Amino acid sequence: MRAWGWELDDFVREHSNGADNEDLVAFAKAGVVNQKVADIVIEKLLSLPPEKVEELGMVFKVLSSKVGTLALGGTYAEFASLSREQRTKIVTAWHHSMITKIRIFARAMLSISTITFYTQPNETVHKAIGYPGSDPEMHSDRFSAKAFPQYDFIEVPPQGLELTYDVVIVGSGAGGGVMAAELSKAGKRVLVIEKGHHYHQSELNLVQTDAFNNLYESRAALSSADGAITVLAGATWGGGTTVNWCASLQLPYYVREEWAKGGLPHFTSPAYQQSIDAIIARLGISDQYLEHNTPNRLLLEGCHKLGYPTKNIPQNTAHQKHSCGWCGFGCRYGEKQGTMMTFLQDAKDNGAHFMQDTFIERVLINKGKAVGVVGHQNGHKVVVKAGKVVVSAGSIHSPALLKRSGLKNKHIGQHLFLHPVVYAFGKFDERVDTYQGSIMTALTTVAENTDGNGYGSKIEVPSHHPGLNATFWKWRSAADHKRGMLELNHIMPLIILSRDRDGGSVELGPDGLPRMKYVLSKHDILSLEDGLERSLNILVAAGANTVWTTQIEVDSFKVNKELGVSDPAFKAWLAQVKRASIKAGSVSLGSAHQMGTCRMGSAPKSGAIKPTGETWEVKGLYVADASAFPTASGVNPMLTTYSMSHSIAQFINKADNIANAKL
Repeated sequence: MRAWGWELDDFVREHSNGADNEDLVAFAKAGVVNQKVADIVIEKLLSLPPEKVEELGMVFKVLSSKVGTLALGGTYAEFASLSREQRTKIVTAWHHSMITKIRIFARAMLSISTITFYTQPNETVHKAIGYPGSDPEMHSDRFSAKAFPQYDFIEVPPQGLELTYDVVIVGSGAGGGVMAAELSKAGKRVLVIEKGHHYHQSELNLVQTDAFNNLYESRAALSSADGAITVLAGATWGGGTTVNWCASLQLPYYVREEWAKGGLPHFTSPAYQQSIDAIIARLGISDQYLEHNTPNRLLLEGCHKLGYPTKNIPQNTAHQKHSCGWCGFGCRYGEKQGTMMTFLQDAKDNGAHFMQDTFIERVLINKGKAVGVVGHQNGHKVVVKAGKVVVSAGSIHSPALLKRSGLKNKHIGQHLFLHPVVYAFGKFDERVDTYQGSIMTALTTVAENTDGNGYGSKIEVPSHHPGLNATFWKWRSAADHKRGMLELNHIMPLIILSRDRDGGSVELGPDGLPRMKYVLSKHDILSLEDGLERSLNILVAAGANTVWTTQIEVDSFKVNKELGVSDPAFKAWLAQVKRASIKAGSVSLGSAHQMGTCRMGSAPKSGAIKPTGETWEVKGLYVADASAFPTASGVNPMLTTYSMSHSIAQFINKADNIANAKL
């Protein structure tokens, strides 16, 4: 019987391997439409910025006509009336289009469809691909035997609310959390405002779709304006510290020196190291308790065989073992020491107050001084008067808030760094189970200095549940994609995380909300190419039987294990990978780090904020988050964000102490 674009009997026979044939048949038949996922895809599309919805609507309208489908697909018929084979042929051709926008459109639509399909709690799909769903330990003593922080939040009544504090902090992540703790400890009356929602550990069900919808910006559908780069950003109580993967790397000293030479000597001072040490102590950051899971072990083995340098990645887990492959969906066990478990609790203990689900529209400014903020909670207006305002809304929303508040410094919104990521994949005979065990515990720096000036890439192992795996999996047809997903437990991804030099920008859309504009420069593409080649070498050296990239133009390579990386055929294939390069829409690009849009500088001409964190234009208005980075950090930015915010808090407290002493 021929159905769904392939021979169903052949599909089942090819992949049974002892599995229940009924599960395979059900999986083969399952799709976006008949699994009732189409409505969810539409909801995600409608949640995009209005101009993007309008643009997509125009494309769909064109495809609904025969002439339009002829123009875009070469077939005179309405797109929806075509057979699956005909539609597949057209979409595949779009991937190879000379027009960048068409390539990006094809990849974006497939990505949003596949991630939606594979993140739903669907037992049929999960059984077929061998995925357990939510964490099997989630109801164990590891959760039930613990007590977790409790937070109370101020609610705004329908008639609105006006409050007064010494300091109002916008954002509860690494920047806002440590700022709240340090300033409240100094005796200041502090209010922390978060636009996201607080989910207690008991509410974290560790289901992919719920985590993406509840804990991430734009329901994990955020992207650059052209759709070429998918961006994951935390948008919940604790910000990115609630959903990140525990990686706690110090800012490399060569980057600290670069910042210091650029007019910011604090970053090579003992005082800044004291801030780093204070954060390490509070979060219990260490690599002593690491237990490498299978893919991290394979990364180390491949690097050692090649002579590549490796490092352990310290984790913020309170000096304890932390085997939590679902931590990107929130740490149900409270072992990851995000701000919800640490600095926000410290702030609470020192009398700080909190608001959630509250969007701040602008900073109130009077005669060049910040005097508070105004925003809304569930449609109800809130005004907070304060002697100081600290913006810690992240590198996407902090510049947008400053722009809406009337600040004009030319650096606000510029220098958006994303640490763009590309993927390399290897298939192994043994089970790899990349979603099991501790996340991201090792890396190699072999490609970190591609240009000789400190710009290149780190190579790490991500946590890959079906949703992310499906998004970055190359699509050639429905059948081919499903065949690949059946190998989930044997696939090991490596991410090439580049330190981008040239960056992009954050601008305001017509609705006053931020839009990210970002196009990879030739310089930064070279960093990714270098890291991609090294990653493929690592996978082969580690024992992969097949390797591939997300480049649509490059087929996978079957490894000759006897020859390994010295195989002439493999070297020829690597040359093909390099020729295909990194082109928008022809390769999957991702990012989980946003930095630099309110950069710190020694003067208004070089940065948006002073070395103390205060804006050049408005007194009493501070920025304390990753947007203050002068350049990309080159490592997972969490620890740097914490330590920079800690330093800015010390500057604020010192200035206040001096002012009070003069009274």
